[in-house]
Amino acid sequence: GFNRSMDQNDVSYLLPTALWKIGIHKNWELRYTTVLSTGSNWVPSFATESFGFKTQLIASQKSMIPKTAIIVQYHWNNEKRDESERNKLPHSLGETIFTFQNNLNETFGIGYNLGLEYHSNGKIEGIYRFAPNMNIGKNGYAYVELFGRFPKNIDTEFWGDVGVAYYVSEDVKVDFSIGKSWQNNLDWYAAVGCSFRLKIW
Repeated sequence: GFNRSMDQNDVSYLLPTALWKIGIHKNWELRYTTVLSTGSNWVPSFATESFGFKTQLIASQKSMIPKTAIIVQYHWNNEKRDESERNKLPHSLGETIFTFQNNLNETFGIGYNLGLEYHSNGKIEGIYRFAPNMNIGKNGYAYVELFGRFPKNIDTEFWGDVGVAYYVSEDVKVDFSIGKSWQNNLDWYAAVGCSFRLKIW
């Protein structure tokens, strides 16, 4: 994906940020996130953001019991991962996230996440995401997303965004989203992305 964000008048670009996934079993995947970024000085830098895995716990929805998976990630060197502590040192160690998906009918669904983020100073924060979504035709969908951290304090931000996605084929998807902080009108982002799948074996 390609992302432009503004944080207190400091503009940065991710060109691109990429989540690389490889399936090692029908219910397991390894995950590796990389970022090629530049600030307002246009000096590029490449970094490993995180690596980990995802596994399905409940592969398909059963009545109102949601499709469920767990993601475990280690943050390699993300200096601004959590804005709630304002710690200048790299300090966010990783996270454990449970992901849930309920399809209400053929058109509407709800995705939601709940997890924990671990910090090198010994603190643990809760993280959450709530995203109602709607199918558009056979190949597209739109969503509204709310996400943030808890417990809430003066530095904890609450974000919202809207987005659309379209499957060009079964193996290629394009998407666009735009969002902002509800606490600070100067903090916002816009992103466009492409997801693709290749068969290796």
